Amino acid sequence: MGEERSDAHAEPNIKKADSGNYRQENSGVQPPNGIMLTAPKVKQTAVKGDLKPVEGFSSLKQGKPPIKRYTYLKLNRNPDYEGGLRRLDRVYGTDAEGSGGVGGESPPLNLVYKAISRTKSEGKKPTEIWVKTQPKWTTDLLAWQVDELTGEAIPTEVYQTNDFKKSNGKKIKSLDAFCGYYQPLYRKRKVTLLFFTFTRANYARLEWKQMMDVVVEYLKRLGLERRGYVWTSEISEDLHYHFHLCVAIDRVKWKTIPPSLKFETIWGQRTEIDFVKKNIRHYMAKYFAKCDPRAIGKRSYGKSKKFL
Repeated sequence: MGEERSDAHAEPNIKKADSGNYRQENSGVQPPNGIMLTAPKVKQTAVKGDLKPVEGFSSLKQGKPPIKRYTYLKLNRNPDYEGGLRRLDRVYGTDAEGSGGVGGESPPLNLVYKAISRTKSEGKKPTEIWVKTQPKWTTDLLAWQVDELTGEAIPTEVYQTNDFKKSNGKKIKSLDAFCGYYQPLYRKRKVTLLFFTFTRANYARLEWKQMMDVVVEYLKRLGLERRGYVWTSEISEDLHYHFHLCVAIDRVKWKTIPPSLKFETIWGQRTEIDFVKKNIRHYMAKYFAKCDPRAIGKRSYGKSKKFL
């Protein structure tokens, strides 16, 4: 699940052939059989008067990180994938001891039925959730780096990524889009950000999509229009399946959050709610940056289509 570096440490020697392709001699990084190396093109500036460096050379001299490029090599199925599958029971509306959820109270049925009617799924409810604790696929990429002196692209290592890292990259982009939009509004005191945690999702009364519909409807009933949201699911090492949700609403001057926004009765399990304070991204990044296990067939993140 991490990086896989080449065993050889000899510095590669790249020469340009007449055909325009690059050929590799005595390189410490060898590609798989049948794969031809073609170095990324390096754009050069025209020489007018004083000699100008290759693009990327000036940034190297100024102490900036070198330019890196990656070339696809191959896709591998992880042999540890099947051994990393774990099963969670899906029990609706009861805790592990079957006590009927938090407090055993009945949720407001009109909200629950409205949420259930919006779901597109039909047939029987699922009785189990399968969790993958190991990535199913790994991908080998050849890393190239622009040489500081010559401007040539030199292969440096074989970098290995996987589907967990790919998913996490998309999660971070969603978080960056949300924070980039609402951080300036938060500093100007135009919005309030509420951060929810919904625990023990496999024992909850509702599916996550249904719970999201309830949250939006409940905010409307309190006169709080949802301006935007972002969420992520998380499965810990001990297989605790839960969700984190951040919702942006118009600025409110609450000293404490109304108890009606805890949603424990509707969710059927313990929930938490708090104000997001100071830097939004720093507050939420720890929940989005983890390469945690994933629930198979279920989304691990999401955000609103529009930010208002």
